[in-house]
Amino acid sequence: MKIVSLCKTHSCNIFLEAAIEGIYRYVDYIVFVNSNINWLGQHKKNECVETINRWKAANDVDNKIMCIENNASTQFDQCNFGYKFIRDSLKADWIHIFDTDEIWDEYMFKRLIDYAKYPQYNAICAHMYTYLKSIYYVVTPPEYCKPTVLLRPVYDDIPGTRGNILKPKLVPDDLFFHHYTYVRETEEEVFQKIRTTLVGDKEDVPQCQLVDFDKWKKNKWDKILTAKNLHTTKYYEKSWAKIKKIGKNELPQTLRNKKIIERFEGDL
Repeated sequence: MKIVSLCKTHSCNIFLEAAIEGIYRYVDYIVFVNSNINWLGQHKKNECVETINRWKAANDVDNKIMCIENNASTQFDQCNFGYKFIRDSLKADWIHIFDTDEIWDEYMFKRLIDYAKYPQYNAICAHMYTYLKSIYYVVTPPEYCKPTVLLRPVYDDIPGTRGNILKPKLVPDDLFFHHYTYVRETEEEVFQKIRTTLVGDKEDVPQCQLVDFDKWKKNKWDKILTAKNLHTTKYYEKSWAKIKKIGKNELPQTLRNKKIIERFEGDL
């Protein structure tokens, strides 16, 4: 069974090394599709390429890391470019999709691969540990969204941005990964992520809308540990019900020795 990971990149390099290290041993290749255009259509230097190349030079003993360039301005086009490359050139049985702020514990990723042995499914979805503001602040209970993380390349184009409309799909109760969706080195980077995520989400759900941002920042973000119903998409606020504070030993193993954790030591 040949499994190839696919990651679209533009910004957020702070979790990339930990993300690679959680899956490296268990996949045949990791393909990064690198763009110098963000989802707002702005031309900006890709933040991730240098980090990927540095990790590859120091650690890629099996020559699994591959980078391809595609200056797509939409999430779908960037994903689809990588999907077609993996399907046509690498002949994968399964494509694992992840973003630059998503980290898998190794034992969970091995569990994912075990589920891939089920022949009746074309897609596998996972639950998320979702983090806001700090690597120690996790949404509880887990949010509603359960994205596709593994898909068979059975169509000419990827069915939905990350295979989200592919069927039949399996959604195991015991499968989770860590998503640092609103965790960055600065607040402004988080707020930029909120704006670009809305644009990306509209590709699949055109009617989705952002909550009143100024009120959200004042009543939710600035009171993160006591606030409730924190989601920034209208009508989905309850999906991020509240925040639970965790300790360093609950972080993904591959993140615990990274420099970025120093940025959040005050949150312990």
